[in-house]
Amino acid sequence: MLGMKRKVGIVVVAHGSRRAEGNATLARFVAQLRERLQNECIEPAFMDLGEPTILDAIIRLTAQGCNHIQGYALFLVPGRHLNEDIPRQFESALNDHPGITWELSPPLLEDPAMVEFVAGKLAG
Repeated sequence: MLGMKRKVGIVVVAHGSRRAEGNATLARFVAQLRERLQNECIEPAFMDLGEPTILDAIIRLTAQGCNHIQGYALFLVPGRHLNEDIPRQFESALNDHPGITWELSPPLLEDPAMVEFVAGKLAG
């Protein structure tokens, strides 16, 4: 990968739901992100109970030439899913893609902007 230009792909990960309308919310959110950021290298993924899976999303991004995958987890607090399950799925998905790097966002409530976001909603 030395000398290769870095192309970042983004996987927006949610837990997933047995309810199709719940999972459809993530697809709409990612479509809005693609448009807002003018970036087609953003894919939705579900850790569990939905499709596309993390593996599906990573396959799509690597097919587009992405060589770094940024996982943005829509999880509020640290826990088993964020600390173990999702990283395991990323590692497994990239097992056959040597040289592709990845990272995973911290939980949303660790972002100071979340205080402002929630305060703004509560202040009405």
